[in-house]
Amino acid sequence: MYSVFRFIGRILFISLFFPITLIAQKAAGTTQPYRVKAGETMLGIANRHGTTLSHLLQLNPGMNPDYVQKDQVIRVPATAPTPQATKPQAGAAKAQAGSVKAQAGATKAQAGAAKAQAGAAKAQPVAARQVKQQPIIQYKEHKVKRKETLYSIARTYDITVDELLQANPQVEKVDGKLKKGTILRIPVKIIPPQPAYVGLDTIRVAVVLPFSGKGVENERSVEFYRGMLLGIDQLKQTGTNFVVSAYNEPAPDKSIATLAAQVMQGMPHVVVGPLYPSHFNDLTAYSSKQTKVAVPFSSKVPQVAYRPDLFLLNTPAGYETTLANELVMANFKKDICMVFLNKLNGNKQDFCTELQKSLTEGGYQVVQLPASSTPMQLQAALTGKGPYLFIPNDTDESLLKQTLSTISQLNTLCPQTAFSLLGYDKWLSLSETSLKNQMHAVDTYIITPNYYFPYTKAAMDFHALYQHWFKTELLDCQPKMAPLGYDFSIGFLGNMATYGLDFGTQRPQEGSVAAQPKLQTNMVFMPAAKGGGYVSRSLWLVRFKPDMSIVKISAN
Repeated sequence: MYSVFRFIGRILFISLFFPITLIAQKAAGTTQPYRVKAGETMLGIANRHGTTLSHLLQLNPGMNPDYVQKDQVIRVPATAPTPQATKPQAGAAKAQAGSVKAQAGATKAQAGAAKAQAGAAKAQPVAARQVKQQPIIQYKEHKVKRKETLYSIARTYDITVDELLQANPQVEKVDGKLKKGTILRIPVKIIPPQPAYVGLDTIRVAVVLPFSGKGVENERSVEFYRGMLLGIDQLKQTGTNFVVSAYNEPAPDKSIATLAAQVMQGMPHVVVGPLYPSHFNDLTAYSSKQTKVAVPFSSKVPQVAYRPDLFLLNTPAGYETTLANELVMANFKKDICMVFLNKLNGNKQDFCTELQKSLTEGGYQVVQLPASSTPMQLQAALTGKGPYLFIPNDTDESLLKQTLSTISQLNTLCPQTAFSLLGYDKWLSLSETSLKNQMHAVDTYIITPNYYFPYTKAAMDFHALYQHWFKTELLDCQPKMAPLGYDFSIGFLGNMATYGLDFGTQRPQEGSVAAQPKLQTNMVFMPAAKGGGYVSRSLWLVRFKPDMSIVKISAN
């Protein structure tokens, strides 16, 4: 499936290697004044003048590394600035040769320590890549003249007969015979202008997570990173190169400032991390046009409201509610009656209130009944023809069991009426228990931001590959960490290979690796706020059908 051996050989196999400290460039002995332009950051200025942020701060004592004003005069090295911050600094940073201790992680995939000699890590230049635009099909009318044929009309408009028939299926029903005066639709291909996106031939990735240790957060960070590496290896098959560095995030009560400055010396295009909220401010402060910061686990990162180059891979609850409303209304017709089963102080009460409001405004029929209603009481209350969708306002397992039993009885009492159930991601783990058959029998839909179904071919191939290299099973958690890391590489980094530093809400190019179905999490984003960063809009409607099949419907 992948040429993993070659790739993992370059990144020191399955163990986590904390990168050799980079030697910062030696600054020129003299400095010169520099007037700050609108929109510039200290990091960007440092990059453009061939130095590091830490050195620039040394030249300007007291400066805030996260804020600089237009027209402010600062000191910079008296050297010619590089034309683009994304190109290698003059005299590329050299890695000290030495030993790196391989951390096998909680899974102990490889015993002992591995030694590796690190050479010079030189970034590849950025190259422009054109995104192949798909033609837009529009139609014009043609009135058939005497003796005209499908072939002659197709030749007139420089299209094929098949294209003409596809646009006019009614013609096939009369054996292709054309009657004078018949109006045909003529497909016209319009090629939109080609936007010149600057893709990245080489992507520099820095991962800052707590790898060292045996706690839950350490195990999950290790697995996420491993999944990332497998995804990166697949991207390499398309011609994209990677420079990957992993850094051990310090404990939450320790400062990350020094490590963050060291990470930025490598001029990464993407920083993945951190995990601990106490480190969010220091690390996200380095986000810029040249360096995206992707926080992989937390959905509560306040800095996303005002840092435009910050990405959250975990969908915040508020956005999830809005996406869920859109997803439900996009997939259920207005002839269905929405039946909310209300439990006192249900833990999904706020969600159901918002959904009820959206459905009512959208013209749906909405009914509210007590969650304790018996099948006979529901039969008496629901006097319409249906179909009916039941929506409990609580994720409690006992309420799920009760509702499944109720719908089963209603199916017996009203065999001509269709009933189904809408629920929550907490129930996903129950879909592989004794409740599995019942959930399928009542046609259950579950809303979830992440869904990993292990029985697809892609998932089985991924699982086999993971076991082969790392000699262990995936952690039992939701979401699963290795698929999350893999989807991040394929979706996020894959899109950067196409769109480069302009990547934001760009959808994957059709036919690209980034556009392939994701294992678990859909890596598409939406703006968090004006002037802010981006949050994941990954949300699925997972349907457990009565025929025992499973359908996964995306919100995007």
